[in-house]
Amino acid sequence: MIELDQRTARSALGRAGRHGRIEHSGRIRHIRFQVDRERENQPICWVLPYERDSGPANMALDHALLDRAREGGSEAIFRLYGWTVPTLSLGYFQEYGAIRPEWIEGGVAVVRRLTGGGAIWHDRELTYCLVLPKNHPRARPSSALYQTVHGAIAEALGSLGVGVDQIPEGRPRSGTLDRRFLCFSDPCEYDLTAGGAKVTGSAQRRRDGAVLQHGSILLAASPGLPELVGLNEARPGTTLEIEALAPRVTESIAAALGVTTRAAAPSDALRTHARELERSLYANPEWTRSRSNPTPRAG
Repeated sequence: MIELDQRTARSALGRAGRHGRIEHSGRIRHIRFQVDRERENQPICWVLPYERDSGPANMALDHALLDRAREGGSEAIFRLYGWTVPTLSLGYFQEYGAIRPEWIEGGVAVVRRLTGGGAIWHDRELTYCLVLPKNHPRARPSSALYQTVHGAIAEALGSLGVGVDQIPEGRPRSGTLDRRFLCFSDPCEYDLTAGGAKVTGSAQRRRDGAVLQHGSILLAASPGLPELVGLNEARPGTTLEIEALAPRVTESIAAALGVTTRAAAPSDALRTHARELERSLYANPEWTRSRSNPTPRAG
């Protein structure tokens, strides 16, 4: 089985319990004991360090983490990451030929995801990946995981003074087929919006009961696609930075899932597997340009 390099780390709850100056040490020792006992009873979620990489490398590592869960990994895995160059990611079922010609002529980087949904222009954003084993209570149904994770992201943003709205269950998609090509031009249920603009969306892939869900939090508009605004434009006066948002998102999602976080790093074996996937799929033009007759779920 593909393993992780595991390192000791304290959960968000544990860190909070150890901060501050304490005068009544006996009382605090009692509180700490209760916190530690609660953490012992929670499932573990391994948290990987933030990285910025190319589109193929990012998608390959997400895929490799899903493979780890399929092969018997019993813990959740979470990571946040960024993109070294602006990249258009296609949903698994989308047609390569639907990409705007001017984007191709302009040389935009393109990668195809393992997950469905609409195309995403990745640039000034915080991207997350969550992998759950088949025995995790949040692994099914799929709608519950979208709702839970997006709700946690909304709480993280709110803790920084940035308000967003979550689209309620059952809202139909409103966009035309042309709009639906781009995930963030057509909000659907459980997505997060700010000032009417979609600012968070996600997509899933399931294999052998394990689930991969990854998604984007748009921080600011990309110069390559300025019509899709981010939180900094949708909420005037906002200047969100990854350094401030990333730990809030991690802690909020962990709390929503009822897991205790532990730091980990991709092992050599996992990196090797990811590089193989990158070479054979995500950096392979045949994979990128395949697929037709798209029928994806909104991202």
